[in-house]
Amino acid sequence: MLPASADISLDEDEDIVGSLAAWMRQERFEVAHVMHTMRMGSAILAAQRIGLPYVLTLTDFFLPCARINLINLKNQLCLGPDNGRRCSKDCATAPWTAESYIGRFDQARSVLQAAGARIAPSEYVAARYHDAFEGIEVQTIPHGVDLLALSLAANHATPPASPKAHLQIVYIGSIVPQKGLDVLLRALALLPDAVVRLKVIGGAYGNSAYHSEVRSLADSDARIEFSGSLEASEVFKALGDADLLCLPSKVPETFSLVLHESAAAGVPALVSDLGAPAQQVAAHQCGGVVAAGDPEAWARAIGDLINSPGILQSWRENLFLPLRIEEEAFFYESIYQRVRRQHIQST
Repeated sequence: MLPASADISLDEDEDIVGSLAAWMRQERFEVAHVMHTMRMGSAILAAQRIGLPYVLTLTDFFLPCARINLINLKNQLCLGPDNGRRCSKDCATAPWTAESYIGRFDQARSVLQAAGARIAPSEYVAARYHDAFEGIEVQTIPHGVDLLALSLAANHATPPASPKAHLQIVYIGSIVPQKGLDVLLRALALLPDAVVRLKVIGGAYGNSAYHSEVRSLADSDARIEFSGSLEASEVFKALGDADLLCLPSKVPETFSLVLHESAAAGVPALVSDLGAPAQQVAAHQCGGVVAAGDPEAWARAIGDLINSPGILQSWRENLFLPLRIEEEAFFYESIYQRVRRQHIQST
């Protein structure tokens, strides 16, 4: 059995490796796709042993960062792993040692080097991998949006009986500290007279103290509505009713599917100045970028939109059309075929 440290390591179990290798041979797979490397050390080693080529999707920063999110123990943005040396300096956690952090980094490099292709969902992620692993090629394929489902939900939405007299904001995401909902709630508390509504969509996970904090911040504000987790069609309808999406994340997001869905629905966004969403919004001038973890900055940004509604219209005119899921599938199919051909030619 894998130890608990497998959540942040690439530990392998020889019995599991042997069983998986036998199964892979029996099924005669031609290409493997590793969607995430957490707890996949044994599966990757099994594929390597039988010569099965594999594709890596680098969904987050698990390989260069044992904490996954590029935020160190001082709650600062990491400057890069420095071949594992900075990990032990800024993020040392027992039972890990300086040598084991360096060993983890070396193992991560070998996993990347052995892959037939390495795919990042955003240029931000690709750049962080390029910085951390010199000479490793990473290409970018954004996650695709189900535009058909989005349009069907929009068609079934009930149009408002009269124009809205308030700014309708939507937050869509898990209620966990990293997503920064508390920052948004504190910002609204600084705007007690603002004619605004906030709809919070997402489930509460993990830290119960944080959930209590969020509820306490919202309890006295009738402008805030908690909807819990919703089906995708209901989320799409909520996007259609919104004027603005807010993504106040406190950690660098590698991608934001809801930001891309929001753009397809014609809704601009305010995002924190960390990660891929900030780069996407800034590149297209289709929203605002606000300091992460700063309620005052978020209050100013929301207040500016209330006082100058023309800003929202200019952002709407600049919204980008996201990649469709069908296009994403086409790109991956092309990669599978290329990796398979290269493997055949090399054997």
